[in-house]
Amino acid sequence: MYGLNALGKGLGPSGGFTRDVRAAVAIDVSATVLFAVFAGVTGPFSGIILRRELGASAMQLAILASAGAAFNLFSLLWARAMDGRAPLPYAVWPGFIARSLFLLVPLIHSAWGFVGVLAAASFLGTIAEPANAAVLRRLYPREQRGRALATVRMAGGAVVIALAVGVGKLLAVVDYRIVFPIAALFGMGASLRQRQMPVPDDPGGAGERVRFGEAWASVRSDRAFRRLLAGHFVFGSAIWLMLPATPLLLVDVLQASTAHVGVLAAIGGAACLVGNFCWGRLVDGRPSPRVLRFVYLIGSISPVVYFLAEHPWLLAITAVTEALMTSGLDLVWTMCLMDAAGPGRTAQYVAINATLAGVRGIVCPLLSAAIIQSFGVRWVYALAALVMLSALIILTQALRKSEKAETRAASPSPLTPALSL
Repeated sequence: MYGLNALGKGLGPSGGFTRDVRAAVAIDVSATVLFAVFAGVTGPFSGIILRRELGASAMQLAILASAGAAFNLFSLLWARAMDGRAPLPYAVWPGFIARSLFLLVPLIHSAWGFVGVLAAASFLGTIAEPANAAVLRRLYPREQRGRALATVRMAGGAVVIALAVGVGKLLAVVDYRIVFPIAALFGMGASLRQRQMPVPDDPGGAGERVRFGEAWASVRSDRAFRRLLAGHFVFGSAIWLMLPATPLLLVDVLQASTAHVGVLAAIGGAACLVGNFCWGRLVDGRPSPRVLRFVYLIGSISPVVYFLAEHPWLLAITAVTEALMTSGLDLVWTMCLMDAAGPGRTAQYVAINATLAGVRGIVCPLLSAAIIQSFGVRWVYALAALVMLSALIILTQALRKSEKAETRAASPSPLTPALSL
């Protein structure tokens, strides 16, 4: 009820949205609700199904994570393919095809087959990512963007909460090969609904233009953006380290069931509602990098709890912290990229970020698998905690340097009085 009430306020006059933004949010919400059904049924349970039902090894889980990341290396190519064109089709159709792949799940009876479907879906997701960012930048004005995105994500979070516990219990009695294809139909419907978004034309008339040389030159010349990327690269590395470890910890160490995972997903969904509500309002009223520091701080709690956990229900804490972190990264980091990019460069900045995510996403899961095999799964979380703390320090230093630069820029030159005479 909390999520629905907040959603109503966001869409109503009290939300402060213009008529065009309200119309866009309404379509975005309906597409997100359909997608949330798909994601809420498949996302939380794919890892545990891979491990428990199909016997996936630590290396297979690591390869899955690395394969998904490797496709990010092509992000600049996808952004270049969109060069000068309307971004919406590039956001819609890769997602539609990715979700349709889950219709093949009844035919899959091996870990490698399921890994192949998940990796292919990740590949198609990387194609859509720069286009999605360009669509959102055009769709929502900066002064309303945070609240609009938060409203949309809260709608999806409410659906995840409603589904999570029930799906966990359902998968205990009904074969996932029946449930996943049904979820795929909802995901495909979400893409078709997304086609109806009223995306305005680019003011320049040609869409976002992307050149490889210009993309990297923009990073070299934008010192503040380089600092942001450095901190995010380090923080994201810790997340990739934990990806292959978590299914192993749940199944092998903590003996978690799909019912456990369903309840944890519901807790995370509730926390995600709160997170989206708070992050949206924080980022509309403050510089996005400063809000990002709170996201990093909350996220750093998760690996510590994973390292210490002795019972599945203790992971209720990580369900909350990871949901707050994920919703924060999804919204606040996206705003950081859009703010740093400015008009006409959103797709290339997102593509650069995704390319770097591909680099860390290839290396870190494989490193995680090696640590698991040599020292045990918990030591992955010890390393991840140290890496996240390092990222927090890097971001704090970057903010201090930016504040000093702003102070120097705002200080009047000693020659100013003389020149004004």
